[in-house]
Amino acid sequence: MDRCEEIKRKFNECSVSALLGITIDHVEEGLARGRMTVTRDHTNVFGGIHGGILFAFADQVGGACGNSMDYTALLVESIARFKKSAGVGDILYAEARLVHTRKKVDTVDITVTNGRSEVLALLKMTSYIVGNAAKTP
Repeated sequence: MDRCEEIKRKFNECSVSALLGITIDHVEEGLARGRMTVTRDHTNVFGGIHGGILFAFADQVGGACGNSMDYTALLVESIARFKKSAGVGDILYAEARLVHTRKKVDTVDITVTNGRSEVLALLKMTSYIVGNAAKTP
């Protein structure tokens, strides 16, 4: 199994993905895509998706992207811009792209959209590079 397929498998088998219903659909070097369906358990007191759930979804897809480069990258900083909400039954899509890498840090941009291609959130995540991804348990 190649590195990107291994990262996809690990992130799909992760307890966070199972808990939130996240599926990582695609991983290649510097790119990951995923999806999730909003359930009642994901909503805030106003009936829209909770910001923490939306962030966790983006973080999971961003993590698959950041770890696709044959190193383990651990999130150290994130900027999130929430632009629009989503409701129960909405299918969300996230695309994460590696936009910058150095010896010890990388930066991943994540866009979260709904089924109508409306942007719900834009995130920029900076991670610290700590080791080889394929060897991380």
